[in-house]
Amino acid sequence: MNKFLTKTLFASALTLCAGAANAAAFQLQEVTTSGLGRAYAGEAAIADNAGVVATNPALMTQFKRPEISMGGIWVNPGVNIEGEIGVPAVGYRVDAGYSDAISSKFLPNAYWIYPIDEKFSVGGGANVNYGLATEYNADYNAGLMGGTTDLTTINLNLSGAYRLDEHWSFGLGLDVVYAEAKLSRRVGGLAPLLNARLKMAGRSETILPTDFVTDLKGDDWGIGYNAGATYQINPNHRFGLAYHSKVKIKFDGTIENDLPVGLGGLTKHDGSVELNLPDYWEFSGYHQLTSNWAIHYSYKLTKWSRVQRLQAYTDSGVQVFDKTEHFGDTSRVAFGTTYDVNDKLTLRAGIAHDEGAAGRKSSISIPDTHRMWYSLGATYRFTPDLSVDLAYAYVHGKTRTFTEVENVRGISVEGRYKVRSQVNLYGLNLNYRF
Repeated sequence: MNKFLTKTLFASALTLCAGAANAAAFQLQEVTTSGLGRAYAGEAAIADNAGVVATNPALMTQFKRPEISMGGIWVNPGVNIEGEIGVPAVGYRVDAGYSDAISSKFLPNAYWIYPIDEKFSVGGGANVNYGLATEYNADYNAGLMGGTTDLTTINLNLSGAYRLDEHWSFGLGLDVVYAEAKLSRRVGGLAPLLNARLKMAGRSETILPTDFVTDLKGDDWGIGYNAGATYQINPNHRFGLAYHSKVKIKFDGTIENDLPVGLGGLTKHDGSVELNLPDYWEFSGYHQLTSNWAIHYSYKLTKWSRVQRLQAYTDSGVQVFDKTEHFGDTSRVAFGTTYDVNDKLTLRAGIAHDEGAAGRKSSISIPDTHRMWYSLGATYRFTPDLSVDLAYAYVHGKTRTFTEVENVRGISVEGRYKVRSQVNLYGLNLNYRF
C-alpha cells in the first residue's frame, strides 16, 4: 500500500504536464477581441489595432500613429463527462460522471504600438497565451485523475519592426513568460477499496475520499522570441507569416499530501517538472475585394511533436518520473470576412477547424478533441480615434470516448469516459489612437 500511494503521488503530479502536452486547447487563441470576431482568420496579415503585436510584429509598420488596445475575453466552457473508474483486476468500479468540470476564466490583454518614423516601429503587450482550469468536487470518484488542474502563463512582449520597401516588412520580438501551476488529486472513489485492504492488513487508519494524494504548486519564468514578415502587393492585398519559438518552463515548487505517515504521507517535498511550450507557425492572407468588404484566412501549425518526454526530479537529483509520449502536430484552418457598414460600424464573421493533439490519448484533466469555431464580431467607432471591439464565438468540441489508465507499481487504475464539450467566448476591447 505504501508503494501504491507513493507512486501514485508522483504519477499524478505529472498529469498536469501530460494534459498540457496532450491538448491543442491548452494553447489559447484568445489574444484579441477583433480576432475573436473572425475566428482568428487572417491574424498574421490584418492590421486593425495594436493587438497585432501578439501575432505578427511586422504588421506594426502599417500604423502611422501611436495606438493602444486594452480588454479581454471571458471563457465560459461546458464539459459533461459520463464514465466510471476502478481497478479491473479485482472487478472494482464506481461511477465517474460529472457536469461543468472546466472553470470559467477571464483572459486580459493590453497592447501598444509607437511608430518612430516611416520605417521603424516599436510595440509591446501582455496576454495569456497558455492556460487551463479544470476543477472537480473534493469527493469526485475519479479524483485520482480529475481533481484541480490550474495553469496560467502570462506573456510579456517587446517587439520592433522595419519596413524595407512598399512591399516588405519584418518584425522581431522578445517573449518573457511567467507560468504558475496548481495541481491537486484526491483518493475519490478508490477510498472503499483502499480501506478494505487496510483492514485486511490489520491497519487502523482510514482514508477519506477527500484526502489529497497530490497537492502541487510551482512557478517559473521562461524566455522565447517571435518573428514575422509581411508582403503587401498593394494596400488591398497582403500576406503575413509569423513564428513563435518554444519556451522552456521548469516548474520549481512543492509536492505534499495529507495521507498518514507510512502510507505515502509527504509533508513538503521540493521538486521540479520540465515542460516545453511548443513553437508554432502561422500564415495568413488578407484581401480587400471592394471598398467595404474583405476576406481573410489563416493556417496555423503547432509543433506538439517536439514534446516527446516528460520527466520529474527531486531537488536532490533523484528522478521520480520518466514518461515517453507520442504527440502529434496540430493544424488550425480559419476563414473569415469583414464588412464596413459605414464609417462608424464594422462587422466580422469567421469559421475555423482546430485539431486536437492527443490522438487516441486524452485526460479528464483537460479533455482534448477536435473543435469547430463559429464567430461574430463588430467594431464601433465613437470618434475617428476611439473605438470598441465586441465579439462572440461558439466552439463545439467533437464528442470523445477514451480510456485513461494510471499504472501504479503493477496496479492498473482505469477510467473509461465519454466527454461532450463546448465553449462560449465573449470579448471586449477598447482601442485609442493618439
